[in-house]
Amino acid sequence: MYIFIGLTYAISSLHIILALMSIILGIISQSRELVWMAHSISPLWSGVFFALCGAIGIICARQKGLYVILCYVAISIVTLIVDCVNIQLLRLGLVNIMTDGQAYLKEQKDLLVFTALIISLIECLMCLLSISVGVRLSFDATKKKFRKKEGAFYVQILSEKDIVVVSKPSSSKQSVSAHESVQSFDRSST
Repeated sequence: MYIFIGLTYAISSLHIILALMSIILGIISQSRELVWMAHSISPLWSGVFFALCGAIGIICARQKGLYVILCYVAISIVTLIVDCVNIQLLRLGLVNIMTDGQAYLKEQKDLLVFTALIISLIECLMCLLSISVGVRLSFDATKKKFRKKEGAFYVQILSEKDIVVVSKPSSSKQSVSAHESVQSFDRSST
């Protein structure tokens, strides 16, 4: 179960690294263009989603709460959808003209578009992996494997009428003395 926590840290770190690479490629690509094109700006906004997915993954691995894990799975799904749209927009950067179902490729291929496509494909794989790890973590969280055994207080039921709220877990000697004190309290009150 803690293997998946470590795997979540690793996947989230890769999300953040890919986000930084994508944002840097988007900035370089956009600075070379005279006009904002969809294929040149798409690595910027998709990189923001990659970074968001990585940040929520790190928070998920630290807190191990069910709602944070479900947010991680949800943002991974959204990032996967955004990444698929990003791939389609980057493909537009490879074609020159599209008429009647025919696509004519550019004579000079842009290396930045190919690099951004490779980063997006790796990010798709990371999103699929983070969804599967997040689902596994949610099963572990619902089975309460990450919960601490010791809380601020607990309720001890001594008999049908006697309930004691104890602030710290007691040993067997303390519970016997607590049981005797409750019984003595009941005898004195009657």
